[in-house]
Amino acid sequence: MQTKLKILIKLSMAIVILSFSIALLPAQSAAQSNYNKAVEGGEVVRNKLFPKKNKVEINGPNLGMILNQSYIDSYVAHGGINYFVNEEWGFGIEGLVATNKDKSERTCIENFFNNPPPRESILPCSPDPSVIPDNSKVTYGPAYVPIREIDYIVAATAVWNPIYGKQLFFLSATGYLDLYLTMGGGLVFSKFYKKQTQLGNGNPSRGETSAEGTGGPSIGTTADEIDTNGNHYYGIEGRPEAEENTNAMFTLGIGQKYHFAKRFNFKIELRNYTLIGTDAGFDLFFSLMSGVGMRF
Repeated sequence: MQTKLKILIKLSMAIVILSFSIALLPAQSAAQSNYNKAVEGGEVVRNKLFPKKNKVEINGPNLGMILNQSYIDSYVAHGGINYFVNEEWGFGIEGLVATNKDKSERTCIENFFNNPPPRESILPCSPDPSVIPDNSKVTYGPAYVPIREIDYIVAATAVWNPIYGKQLFFLSATGYLDLYLTMGGGLVFSKFYKKQTQLGNGNPSRGETSAEGTGGPSIGTTADEIDTNGNHYYGIEGRPEAEENTNAMFTLGIGQKYHFAKRFNFKIELRNYTLIGTDAGFDLFFSLMSGVGMRF
């Protein structure tokens, strides 16, 4: 009898404990639903590890090149300084210096570009008339097309950072980034070579035979012809005099920064510079740059 009573008491206690446990489950679930681990949820991104508000950022040095030029390569060095009034917006000043180098295409057309039929057969650029077939209709002589060489750019800009996030590299390392837009305006200092159709000796810079097989090509200059100063009328020496231009400009770009070591970043940026008031009305230049920055 006592054994049965003990069993009944233990069973009753077990039922009471189970009942309390079931009653507490909703409260525990509610508490768990309001709890997130430190590595979960949006707060990890909103509580930035690399904040920008009220910070000054040294932007650069950045190195790159202008992408959309047919006759020259322009390598650029860029830098600036920004102040961020909040996590999204910053304002600053910047500058760019360009080094220009002629492509082989410019060297070719400013010397002697020989293209007899069929047009798929292009002879080497050469001032030697012996490379031209006697009975071929050819274009022979230098050509000078309009070319602008950027020297310096100065600008005031605004930076908008609409996206801050993180990336997982190689499924192990976490990288923090900003996707940003930059916009602004300033001045571009450049050298401009106008189109030239007449050489210094008064001859047309480039001509053709009037009809195939009716004689030699119309030659704007010859390989051995020089002016009174001993300069040739073709090549670099035959170029029109460069004009020093200063043009207003507006710029728009998009880039991405990767943050590291608390205050540093690495970035890559695609930028457009639109020059206003040129001979063509406006000129467009697209640059691709990468570099580093530091906040303090």
